[in-house]
Amino acid sequence: TRDLPSLGMLSVVAPQLSLSTAHVVGARRAPAVQMAAGPMYDQPLAPSTMGREFINSARKPLSEYVGASQELAAFPGGGGKEGAAPVPWDPLQLSELWKVSANNPDVAWLREAELKHGRMSMLAITGVMVQSAGIHLPGNADISFANADWAMAPTTLPPAAWGQVLFFIGLAEGQTSAGLFDLWLGNTEKREPGNLGWGTQFLSKDKKAADKMRLKELKNGRLAMLAIMGVAFNHVIPGALPGCMYN
Repeated sequence: TRDLPSLGMLSVVAPQLSLSTAHVVGARRAPAVQMAAGPMYDQPLAPSTMGREFINSARKPLSEYVGASQELAAFPGGGGKEGAAPVPWDPLQLSELWKVSANNPDVAWLREAELKHGRMSMLAITGVMVQSAGIHLPGNADISFANADWAMAPTTLPPAAWGQVLFFIGLAEGQTSAGLFDLWLGNTEKREPGNLGWGTQFLSKDKKAADKMRLKELKNGRLAMLAIMGVAFNHVIPGALPGCMYN
């Protein structure tokens, strides 16, 4: 009989607990339901002038970008059903992070970052090869470019030279920044990923031929990123890259 009051209390409290628990569980499950249809937020908190209109807009999928690797899609877990076209290889689903939260970048931003890192790496590995071969600018009485050690050569530049380098980088970044941050939300109206407005006149008017050249740049950039990382590791840990001639 002593348990009856407690049972009665539980009968009163239980519906309240179940309702509150259902509310919490429903609130936690809501994003999953929304993610199936698109981004997490039905009512974005961003102001209308700061990208709100792009959060729930249609996005260009990875499969429509040049260089979306499909070679590995033939392996188990690579995606694509029998008889269907293979899906781009993205095992970590990084290209779908924007569906989880509007704070995550769109594929357009990731492609912009990949192209920029690839271009910088191509310049870097070319500089290492040229400098190590003893080919350098003549310099003058104040500045010498004769140091063949690629890792230590930048430290020999005076502050005035570094100022010129940083000024040029800032000028180039500023002149090509139009529409850059729109890529985060997948808006490519003002800017295509990687298009700085330089050299586009040399691309073929035929889309297939132009995409082939874009693919070459992308693959060379990916290779250069691996190359400069290997040289850097070999410099810090001698012998880390067997056969590497650049230390």
